[in-house]
Amino acid sequence: MWPPTVEVIAAVFRAAGADARLEELPPGEDELPGLGVRVEAFDCDGRVVVALVPADRDVDVRKLGCDSVSPADVPPFPFTGSKVVLDSSLLPEPTVWLEAGSERHVVGVAPSQLLQIVDAQTGDLVVEA
Repeated sequence: MWPPTVEVIAAVFRAAGADARLEELPPGEDELPGLGVRVEAFDCDGRVVVALVPADRDVDVRKLGCDSVSPADVPPFPFTGSKVVLDSSLLPEPTVWLEAGSERHVVGVAPSQLLQIVDAQTGDLVVEA
């Protein structure tokens, strides 16, 4: 049985029939089992835009296509009511990992399934290295 905040996210993946793997990190461990996804939200001309980018990269807010951009609170998963954009650099990965309701719980899923679950589009969002 998962904690309630984690169960909410697990239920979304179950309802979607996703081949996702939910795990609890061991105590003291903060390394994800694979490539992590950072979730950031922005008020973009009055609309919330959720950016899903590799955890080790920064969002280039100029690439969001907005005149006015400011940080916003991340809406509850699966980010209903917001525009969701997954950075295209994540697409070739077999599995990406994101926080799942707590700092100790993570979910691994294929980027293609994540796209469908959160009703995302893809784009180039990261700051050029």
